[in-house]
Amino acid sequence: MQPKQSVHPRLARQVAQELYQHMALYGYDLIELPVIEPADLFLIKAGDQAIGKLFTFEQHGRQLALRPEFTAAAAYRYVQLDSDDVVRWQFCGQIFEDDPNGSSGDYQRLSIGAELIGLSGTAADAEIISMAARGFDRIGIHNWRVTIGHTRLMRRILSRFGLDSRMERFVLNHLPALADPHKGKPFILEQLDRFVLGGSVLARSDEINPANTLETLLDVLSRTRTMGGRTHQEVARRLVQKRQHSAERPQIIHALDELECWNAVNDPPAEAFKIMDSLVAPEDVASRQTLAEWKQTVQLLQAYQIPDENLTIRPNLARTWAYYTGIVFELTADGRHVGGGGRYDEMARLLGSRRDVPAVGFAYYADHILDLLPAETYISPFLVTISFAPENALAAAIWADHLREQHIPVCLMPPGQARNGSPLLVVDEQQRISFGAEVFSLSDINRLASLLGNQP
Repeated sequence: MQPKQSVHPRLARQVAQELYQHMALYGYDLIELPVIEPADLFLIKAGDQAIGKLFTFEQHGRQLALRPEFTAAAAYRYVQLDSDDVVRWQFCGQIFEDDPNGSSGDYQRLSIGAELIGLSGTAADAEIISMAARGFDRIGIHNWRVTIGHTRLMRRILSRFGLDSRMERFVLNHLPALADPHKGKPFILEQLDRFVLGGSVLARSDEINPANTLETLLDVLSRTRTMGGRTHQEVARRLVQKRQHSAERPQIIHALDELECWNAVNDPPAEAFKIMDSLVAPEDVASRQTLAEWKQTVQLLQAYQIPDENLTIRPNLARTWAYYTGIVFELTADGRHVGGGGRYDEMARLLGSRRDVPAVGFAYYADHILDLLPAETYISPFLVTISFAPENALAAAIWADHLREQHIPVCLMPPGQARNGSPLLVVDEQQRISFGAEVFSLSDINRLASLLGNQP
């Protein structure tokens, strides 16, 4: 597994270093996380859909995986600390993911990002979003945009329809289809019927009552001892669930009608919040509180010099609803996704903590960022070349050591060879060194270092 050959490795290192220094200004410490972790650690975050993308293997009876991302590993480290401290961590390293439907062979990618764990509230959300966005200014990408959504608000809106958790997940996961003019509500209802009963007539039943359900169960149980290896109790439980889900169909239709209005919001902050204010009922106190906190987060971004014209508000933004619990956001530049993140307050408990821990973070899609930067963006660090014949190796080594003590980077090369653009020094048999038309002895080291330090 090799990294993309089209990306200059020095450009990748420079971008990583610039972003490291940028995040360090916000107090984020660089941490190292294992490349290999228990496979189920990553399934907690991404769910079953990640199984086919993990590189897994078994060792000493344990199922292990190459890390596909950093967030779960960082949260797990925090849980192991068993602390209430607020931590600000940044990370940089290779991640590994297989695309079963892809053919590019790019299994290894560079990931850079940060996690803020232990701090709740709008200030933490605004800090992460602004730090992620302003990082692009640091590396010379200025046409970035931030799109912000809110999973908790969407869940609160959906909760008014009394759906069970399984049906809520179904509806949330199909929000992209609701916004698709080629799919929309008819497509989702078709998927719902398949989801509930494989398209059987029960999924479309308008009249569900306990007597009908009991009659169906008695009929099944009287004619079979088991069905497909399942016990009577399992068969009965499944049928009751299917009947319940069928009964929820009218609520789902009403929910989709409501969510179509929310799906249409994709606007700058002022306009978006005005629309959402009109969509939230005055008596829905919880949703109005969540919306107010969202507004405050966006207002705080102004203090970080994030202009409103760079922001888009889109409530249904989340591409996965598996673990996000609040603010979510995506970063784009030149029409490409170059980063994203959000709040995930429940992950620590899923990883073994006795309680939920507030946490918010993001990751840059470094491969996309590097594609936007030409290779000539890389500025070679100043480096001096000392050229020497084999018989002058000792003198060359002495000069190199003295110059490095003066903080001048030096590499040694055979006669006639030098790095492109590098100042060239030549050592002679008298242990003198030539730079341009001048010749220096070791007693002139300070003057030579001064001249080299002023080189463009």
